[in-house]
Amino acid sequence: MSYDARSASGSLTVVTAWDELKPVIARLRDQQPGALTLHPTPESDAARTPPFEIQLAPWAADTAGELHRQFGDDVELTVGALPYPPGRQGRPWRHAPGSQVPDLLDPREVTAELDGPAVVSSGHTLHHRLIVHNLTGGELQIATNGHVTATVVDPRTGEVVGGYSGWHTQPLIFFRAAPGGSARIPLLIGTGSHTLRLGYTVPAGEWGIQATLTLGPDPRSSPRRRTPILPLTITA
Repeated sequence: MSYDARSASGSLTVVTAWDELKPVIARLRDQQPGALTLHPTPESDAARTPPFEIQLAPWAADTAGELHRQFGDDVELTVGALPYPPGRQGRPWRHAPGSQVPDLLDPREVTAELDGPAVVSSGHTLHHRLIVHNLTGGELQIATNGHVTATVVDPRTGEVVGGYSGWHTQPLIFFRAAPGGSARIPLLIGTGSHTLRLGYTVPAGEWGIQATLTLGPDPRSSPRRRTPILPLTITA
């Protein structure tokens, strides 16, 4: 979309949707840190043709509403893992076709627990720790990208209802537990909703979390196992 406007000299200029959007992005970055998780940088005018893809944190649905009212179809908005506004066609959040849910950890070999209670505000992210106990007679290697990422589940049914929807770094970092020993692994817990039934954030209440561990030296071929459902408290 473009808009005709008169410059101070009276000549006709064209104000594009990008001209209107870029100061708004700059203002949001300054005034609402963390609300925008992916956006075109306002410092560059190269190849700025709508629709502009903008991703927002799960808690920033109100900000998405303001952008939608102001820019309409010139912006393509995602809040957490879900398209905005509700009902807009987007890529559904689900396991890839043919993917298999990993088996649970064998409690005779490996157990996992949280390093203290996990409590987080709805729509926000908690950096916590997972303690993994090695009950075998050999060293346990756990391949990560520096942390493991939890999914939020309904503790009654095991249904995955939410989790972290931001970007992940890709380094290969191992955590090791000696025979009979333990490893403390950073745990990333996001509370963005993966189902429109709940809205854009997993609401306050008592929920569960699970994380998938890669047990072995090669992430491509080592077995992957899920932790049991661990408790998560989400506050308003």
